[in-house]
Amino acid sequence: MSDSIRCPDCGRENPPGSAACSNCNFPLDRDQDIAVAAEASTPADEAMTWSPPPPRRVRPRPPRPQPQALSIWLMAAAVVAITVVIAGIRGFHQNNFPAVEGAKEGQQQVADRFRAELAKDSTSVDAHIGLADVLYDTGNWSEAIIHYRAALARDSSRATTFVDLGVCYYNLGDSDQAESLFTRALSRDPHQPVALFNLGIVSERRGDNRAALQYLHRALESAPPENMRPPLLEAMQRVQKALGVKAPAMPEGGH
Repeated sequence: MSDSIRCPDCGRENPPGSAACSNCNFPLDRDQDIAVAAEASTPADEAMTWSPPPPRRVRPRPPRPQPQALSIWLMAAAVVAITVVIAGIRGFHQNNFPAVEGAKEGQQQVADRFRAELAKDSTSVDAHIGLADVLYDTGNWSEAIIHYRAALARDSSRATTFVDLGVCYYNLGDSDQAESLFTRALSRDPHQPVALFNLGIVSERRGDNRAALQYLHRALESAPPENMRPPLLEAMQRVQKALGVKAPAMPEGGH
């Protein structure tokens, strides 16, 4: 008969004298093992005097991850993800307008405000002009033309809008269309100084200095804004020199 000790918990054979099972760490009692073996050869009434083995003890194992904690983490992550999505959707609805190329933050805000107005009422003349002015100031001539034309289609009495539309065409290289629009502005307001000044510049570029001088002179007599007086007087000097006419002296601070 082998002297090894069989573990009563897992059945593993352990070397003689082992205090605990090498497999499950169950405590081994050699005397108890002998008593168990003797029980098989003793009568049933004698076996009743044998005391039962101690309660089962197992080797400590690391605790498993708690499903509840994992569920809480997943729920928290889901809440964050949903919050981000909702914020993104709200941001899209609040600011889903294209950026104006070259616009500063303030100009972009003004453009977005007018676009929001046009989204509610596409016939708003003031909103079309306001948006066109931002596009004009940022050099987006082609886009500005669209909104200036939309405004004039509903209100053709606005002389300054014809002027601004003409400048857009001029900056795009279409001086003929620009001249036509400046002339239409004068049909609404014969003393519109910017339209007169621009017609003078167009005429000068074409080499028609006499017509240019007439337009520039009319512009000077039409109470032009102060910031337009220096370039207006400079243009008159150039044209007068080209015609061989003595140019008037430039006023102090006029350049």
